[in-house]
Amino acid sequence: MTMTTIGLVCGDPSGVGPELSAKLIRAKVRDENLRIAVFSGLESLEDGYRIAGMSGLEVPVVDSVKAIPDRPGAVLVQCGDDRGYSPGVASAEGGVAVLSALEAVAQSAVAGEIDAIVYGPLNKQAMWLAGHKAIDELHFFKERLGVSGFCCELNKQGELWTTRVTSHIPLRLVTDNISVDTIVAATEAGVQAFEAAQKRRPRIAIAGLNPHLGEGGAMGREEIDVIMPAIKALRARGHDVAGLYPADTVFLRIASECIDVVVTMFHDQGQIALKALGFANTSTVLGGLPLPVVTASQGTAYDIVGRNLADPTGLINAFELAHQLAVSRGKKS
Repeated sequence: MTMTTIGLVCGDPSGVGPELSAKLIRAKVRDENLRIAVFSGLESLEDGYRIAGMSGLEVPVVDSVKAIPDRPGAVLVQCGDDRGYSPGVASAEGGVAVLSALEAVAQSAVAGEIDAIVYGPLNKQAMWLAGHKAIDELHFFKERLGVSGFCCELNKQGELWTTRVTSHIPLRLVTDNISVDTIVAATEAGVQAFEAAQKRRPRIAIAGLNPHLGEGGAMGREEIDVIMPAIKALRARGHDVAGLYPADTVFLRIASECIDVVVTMFHDQGQIALKALGFANTSTVLGGLPLPVVTASQGTAYDIVGRNLADPTGLINAFELAHQLAVSRGKKS
């Protein structure tokens, strides 16, 4: 069978990412037909192994994915200089380490050397201190991977998926970025990911933007002028769309309406609900990119760094989803 290679970025070395990555490697390193290319500095990965209580650094070190042996296991693709960071503190040094790893894994993706990317918790302040200019990781990868079309963040919690029309922008700009085209594109990105993972067509629910769906225009016309025309366009394309539903009740209809994918208008409409349903089981997929890019909902958790308290369940779930999506794109494992 063809070997699947997943690029793993440990995340901010000042946070729990290295510890989570070490625990992930321990859980998945013996999977047949799977290679884990760990993009990290040596020091932070060693710290992760030490904190996780794993004896010695068991991962061979190479300087490129091309040098990885064609056999199952984990290999460290050493990139950047991760010395000088302080555990538990957002710093430029930590941000530099993260950006070096992200650059390296993106280059490997462009070269066709890896089949999916999984990244641990990042800290946007640390990345900003290091000179990061992109809005978020989605826009970073969009630029590095040469994507010009619509991209959005998708989330998966158990069997339920959400997709967002807008994400990391101020709330006052949300209405300016909602259109028939962006709603359709976000929905179809969610459908594509769902079908790749679940192997069937989804039933879709669309959330409104305004309270009580705008009360017939009294509290906003977006439902009338934009969202309902988008639903009409989606149905014309053959999608099974339920709703329009008020955002504060759409998640209550999942079971009764057999909903598989919820389309939300902005970040917190979906994220609050999913994380309340089960934080550790929520994964984020960067939709619209040429390969699966997945992360967990966990943050850098600076307050518990070094204490071996970080739960790897979320990152392991994200890794398994990335592997599943890579396989569905033609890889066998």
